Amino acid sequence: MKSVIRPIGLLKIYCRDRLDREQRIEIRGMDGQPLAGICEELGLPVALISHYIVNGQMRSGDYRLQPGDQVKCIAVIGGG
Repeated sequence: MKSVIRPIGLLKIYCRDRLDREQRIEIRGMDGQPLAGICEELGLPVALISHYIVNGQMRSGDYRLQPGDQVKCIAVIGGG
């Protein structure tokens, strides 16, 4: 079963070539791996991810991906 990673905000620029029409990345074969590691493999800078939302609930980067998970990676918002 596939899982989906949806980078939000400025994170999209780091994986633009992997995004589908719905601005998400479908992944298979990564079940049981930590989210932070998966995101790093996809080219997302983990240091810029402030929140991982999995199936509507906030999780840490240590959360291990489960089949069918829907993940939103939200970027740190800066200002000045």
